[in-house]
Amino acid sequence: MAITHYILPALALASTALAQCSNQGTLTISSSADASQLASCTTYSGSVAIETGLAVPQDANGHQQLEITTVKKITGNLTVTNAIALSSLKFDSLQSISGFELGGLTVLSELSMPALAEVNQLNFTALPALQVLDFGGVGITKAVSVLITNTGLSSLTGINNLQQIDTFNVNNNQALQNISLQVTSITNSLDIEANDGYQTGLTTSFPMLETATNMTFRNCSSISLPALANVTEDLGFYGNTFETFAAPNLTSAGGLIFVDNTALTNISLPQLTSINGTYQIANNTMLKKIDGFTKLSVVKGALDFSGNFTDVELPALTQVQGAFNMQTSGNFDCATFDKLNQNKVVKGNYVCSGSQTKPGSAGTKPSGTSSGSKASGTSSAGQFQANLPVVIGGTSLVAGILQLIL
Repeated sequence: MAITHYILPALALASTALAQCSNQGTLTISSSADASQLASCTTYSGSVAIETGLAVPQDANGHQQLEITTVKKITGNLTVTNAIALSSLKFDSLQSISGFELGGLTVLSELSMPALAEVNQLNFTALPALQVLDFGGVGITKAVSVLITNTGLSSLTGINNLQQIDTFNVNNNQALQNISLQVTSITNSLDIEANDGYQTGLTTSFPMLETATNMTFRNCSSISLPALANVTEDLGFYGNTFETFAAPNLTSAGGLIFVDNTALTNISLPQLTSINGTYQIANNTMLKKIDGFTKLSVVKGALDFSGNFTDVELPALTQVQGAFNMQTSGNFDCATFDKLNQNKVVKGNYVCSGSQTKPGSAGTKPSGTSSGSKASGTSSAGQFQANLPVVIGGTSLVAGILQLIL
């Protein structure tokens, strides 16, 4: 009887504690009492949301601070959105969260989670006052996806030791000047654009990255990918300000695109042998010579070059399965590529034209030519060459002869 007398209250206390640390729905923190409930747990099984109208004391500026010291793991998500008076959020012991969302926190300037190492999804949006992430010495090393947009962050210290990630998207962070990650693979997509207030451009470095699925870079002043060997889908560069780009170990890409990089003067991909999709170089106004693809042999999509270049060298090219379009305002000799076309290297429609007033991308008409002519070309002098169909009849025959002469 005595044993039962002590065991039953103990079980009741344990059951109460377990109930406090578990919720099939979401624990909503709207007061200091709710925060104390969470602070009594080392592991909380469920999700936690901090309410918009958080009822905790305010400082002289009308700002609120929330600190939870004990909990180490939240098996579900931690969500804090539109708590517009919250200026400081601290979880001193938290090591692991499934999802972590912060959004619309206009005065949040302090985020401290010094023990945090693992997050499934990290989503930070509209945090204009947040300049620094305090995630401890090493910071987060494991994450599935990261989205950081419209924040005041000046660096990504705290997530720069990520080893592997599926999706990484960082955009429209006006104070952000550098991204340097230690990831070795990106299994879904990487998107970096419109950071640093479009001023000098963001510098990016991925020294350990070897494989990726899809990568897009916009508005960057430098991009370093020294170990990159394979991109299964597109590797695209749009509107950047770097002068040179090199990927010395890249051997294959699903698609390769350089568009509107106005300061670009040199591209070097000496080990690249195959492109399995589109190969486009367009409107890079300082790029006069394209000669950094010495081993490129196969393009399984379209080859589409337009701009004001004067020299293109693709010495190893043996196959273009899609259309071939090369248009430039520069003085350009198409003879090399005319020969490749005659030798059936190009399987799709072929257009090559120099000295164009408005050089265009695939599907546009060079002056004096018709789009889609499979064996057409223009030399650097702008002289049109074509395989015309046999024409019967005086007027048509004369017109055909005149076209050949002119």
